[in-house]
Amino acid sequence: MSSSTAPLGETLDSILARLSALESGAGIKPPAAPAASSTSSTSSGGGDAAFVKGYDDYVAKVMPKFTAACAALDGKLGEAGKAIEDAWSAQRAFLVAASSSKKPSDPAALQPFFKPYMDLKSTIKSNRDDWENHLKALGEMFGLLQWIMITPKPKDYLVDMCGAVDFWTNKIRVQYKKTEPKQVEWCEAVKGINLGLVEYVKGFHLAGVAYKMNGGGELSAAASAAPAAPKPAAAQKPKIGGGGGGGLLAELSKKSTGDSAATGLKKVTKDQQTWRKEFSGSDGAPAVKKSAFVKKKVDLGPPVFEFKDQGMKWIVENQTADTNPNGVLIVEVTDPKQQVYIYKCEGATIDIKGKCKGIVVDSCTKCNVLCDTIISCLETVNGKRMKLQVRGVCPSVAIDKTDGCLTYLSKETASITTFVTSKSSEMNVSWPDANDEYKEKAIPEQFQHKLNVESGSISSDISDLYSH
Repeated sequence: MSSSTAPLGETLDSILARLSALESGAGIKPPAAPAASSTSSTSSGGGDAAFVKGYDDYVAKVMPKFTAACAALDGKLGEAGKAIEDAWSAQRAFLVAASSSKKPSDPAALQPFFKPYMDLKSTIKSNRDDWENHLKALGEMFGLLQWIMITPKPKDYLVDMCGAVDFWTNKIRVQYKKTEPKQVEWCEAVKGINLGLVEYVKGFHLAGVAYKMNGGGELSAAASAAPAAPKPAAAQKPKIGGGGGGGLLAELSKKSTGDSAATGLKKVTKDQQTWRKEFSGSDGAPAVKKSAFVKKKVDLGPPVFEFKDQGMKWIVENQTADTNPNGVLIVEVTDPKQQVYIYKCEGATIDIKGKCKGIVVDSCTKCNVLCDTIISCLETVNGKRMKLQVRGVCPSVAIDKTDGCLTYLSKETASITTFVTSKSSEMNVSWPDANDEYKEKAIPEQFQHKLNVESGSISSDISDLYSH
């Protein structure tokens, strides 16, 4: 295992152990070995529900391509790919249990099923190397499995999560499309799994998981009663010197915890060293205790989402990731004359559906704004780390006093959209080319100005930083 995926592998052992505990608690047999999942799933017994057989067909169609694509990348993503395969097998076990169980009265009782995935995301965030985008894409894929808790439209949730995965795979496409075709094939395999799951849920679980109405007991009882997962056996961890990344991590751990003459001793700071006071002939002034810096929490106020007839304007204020179901606020525009004003939101995702006159995003931080066609302008002002996406046509995008703005344009509008910027930094635009491969370029924020004394004019050119 490579050094980049070794931390991931240790977490995967914990994940698989917890999933096994959940399966045994539900009273079902473990899934077949991952290597034979494509064949064993299609040869399931005649007693399986129709949606279980449909799931087998879906997995058999997309999983072999994904496994082969992972193996083609020199095996560096082999463990991560195996984790996805095992997780999808565990999801099949859940569906088998659901086919004979009642719908849980409290969906929150299924939360323990997803805690291993959250642990995996924490591990992925610590990786900063050439495989960072790959691991983050896989981390978002684990989020797809939470569709079983969404009602009544899990398909919409999956579509949004597919977009989150595409965000990272598109970066991989841009980076490797001209140098490593295998990387692009891996991205296609990931997309095949995601879109296949959307179609499967659309066909069998349109309003949520199809539990058995007259089933014997609630599935949540088995899930909540599952025992704690055992720790991975020490013998399964890579040994030092074995050539894998696990050895490196173990060696670092050994160095950081090794015994020495100073082990267990407390560090003596300068203000505690008495010889300094004796040398200076004074008792020394007492040390001033520094107060810990506490980041002031911004009070956004109560969330607002309303339509005002006067001005035909939608008002969206003080929204966060926690103020809406699934973290997404949907604005349904019914008249092209309507406008949308978004103010002081933080970490929110706002999806504006329908053709509108214009959109203004004011004083927002870390927000995602998606929209269809805009008649006049999409504007962001006083923002930080914003992401904008135009699915239809938008003639103009205005960026004012904003630090960090990534704008995604559709193929339809990429050639006609103009940008007007002022007092802004870290601006980028991304768009699909003729082959649907996404490109990304920085919007210039540095210019060269030259005074023409004779004509009394000033000429301006883009800085050489943007010439490449």
